[in-house]
Amino acid sequence: MKRDKGRYRQELRRVEASRAVYLEKILGERGPLRRGSFVTLRRKCGKPNCRCAAGEGHPAQYLSVKEGGRTRLVYVSGAQADRVAEEARRYRRFRQARATLAKLGRRSLAAIDGLGQAMETTEGLPGRKGEGGRPRRKPPRKKG
Repeated sequence: MKRDKGRYRQELRRVEASRAVYLEKILGERGPLRRGSFVTLRRKCGKPNCRCAAGEGHPAQYLSVKEGGRTRLVYVSGAQADRVAEEARRYRRFRQARATLAKLGRRSLAAIDGLGQAMETTEGLPGRKGEGGRPRRKPPRKKG
C-alpha cells in the first residue's frame, strides 16, 4: 500500500530542515580539531614511600589515538591539557554532526523514493486490463 504523497513531502521537509541545522554546525566549526580522546589516567610512580603506592595514583593526561589498528597514548603536559581537551571535544562534535548528516541523507533519499513511488501511475496505458485488452503481437517474420 502506498502512503499519502503529502506525508512523504512533510517527511522530506522535516529531514531537510534538520540537515540544514547539522550542516551549519559543520560549516560553523572554525577551530582546530584533534583526532582522539582526551583521558586522565592515574599512574603509580614506583617510589615505595609515595602516597600513590597505597592510593589512587598520580593523575596524568593523555590523548588516546588509534593508529594502524592499535591504540596509542600520547602524554599531554599540563600546559597543553586544556587546549588539547577542547580540540578533541570539537573533533568528536564534528564527527557526530557528520554521522547525523549522513543518516539524515539516507532518510531524505528514502522519502524521495517513497514520494516517487506514491506519484507513479499506471493509468491510461494500452495493454492493461480494462484498457482495451491485450496488446497485439507482431506477426512472425518470414524466412528467406
